[in-house]
Amino acid sequence: MTPQDAISDLYHKAALAVDESEFDIVIADLRSALRENYDYLQSVSAEYLLMIPLVIRKRVNRSPI
Repeated sequence: MTPQDAISDLYHKAALAVDESEFDIVIADLRSALRENYDYLQSVSAEYLLMIPLVIRKRVNRSPI
């Protein structure tokens, strides 16, 4: 199961929660899963940027976006 699958599953569980305590537990799990996925994506993007040759990084940094 991918992180996206787990997040999607937790969204469905939150929508189907019967009572407030069940909802709160699922939301806590969802927040944790979203944070872990965010941290993972941030680290992957940082590694990717470090792999780009310096010349390309300099060119990208000069472009007005």
